[in-house]
Amino acid sequence: MTSRERVMAALTGKRPDRVPLNFFAGWNIAVREKVAARYGSVEAFCDLMHTDIVTGVLPRFPFGGAEAHARIMDLDQYLKMEPDDPESPAILSTPCDEVLNMTVNEALRYHEKEKAVFCHAWGVFELSQFLYEHGGLPGTELALLNMAAEPEKTKRMYFKLAEWTADCVENAIKAGVDVIELSDDWGQQRTMMFSPKMWWEMIYPAMKIIFDRAQRYNIPVLLHSDGDVTLVLDGIVKLGIAGLHPVQESSGMSPQQTREWLGPNICIMGGLDTITALPIMTPEEIRVEVERVFAILKNSGGYIFSGSHMIQDDTDLDVVVAAYERAYELGEYFG
Repeated sequence: MTSRERVMAALTGKRPDRVPLNFFAGWNIAVREKVAARYGSVEAFCDLMHTDIVTGVLPRFPFGGAEAHARIMDLDQYLKMEPDDPESPAILSTPCDEVLNMTVNEALRYHEKEKAVFCHAWGVFELSQFLYEHGGLPGTELALLNMAAEPEKTKRMYFKLAEWTADCVENAIKAGVDVIELSDDWGQQRTMMFSPKMWWEMIYPAMKIIFDRAQRYNIPVLLHSDGDVTLVLDGIVKLGIAGLHPVQESSGMSPQQTREWLGPNICIMGGLDTITALPIMTPEEIRVEVERVFAILKNSGGYIFSGSHMIQDDTDLDVVVAAYERAYELGEYFG
């Protein structure tokens, strides 16, 4: 199988020849420098680790870029503004930031190497946080405050953000991406950042707009949501996910229970915790950890091996190499 065929099999309920391997989304700058110093480039390192996915990232400033956000302070102003043209070529060719710096157009070139191309897009709750952070305000706190104090305006804002994201996603799909990786962090340690009721009333209907747009083109959507989102797993399934990342054990999510809830046909991506495994384990320990994760996830349904988030600069590269080498060794399916 090619990398693309392998990944698409894992995301569509079919068994590939081996477990696909992925580094999530982007590269911490310090890690990128360490990788380049030792291996020549991130691309060379990914090839050496047999990874199957390349991810291009969409911009996360719907209204005129980061500079415009510094002037905007409240929901009323945003609700009056028109977002940037989602069909503009710039949407696919503008880097998100220094860390998530591969554009969708750059990622699409990896089709020549038969890699699966993911488009990393932003969900409505994350986008609402970005609006304030670049004005020097506490983005997460204000986003949560708005959900509680201004629910109707917040819902209108989420719908506006969702329509823009859906249009951007459609732009990327028409350009040729294989999978939409939709990022919206709803969880924290042991629970969610807001009530399931608020999620169902405000976030679910807005996010469904984005999912429905991708599914109109039969493009699978893999949801990234950090923290413990167990309380809304039923809604996550109802959205129509093809996969879920990261099923974060360090926040309290159980891979076994999540697999039982999702069933075998919804892919789980993750298994390599960037908090409780990579930064603190030796190469020998990380190999044992990968064996533990594979025993749970490899044969229970669709699975893509990946870090729970980007690799951080407190991680020894030798540990990363040991993890991916062991994952590659264990990954083959038989029969």
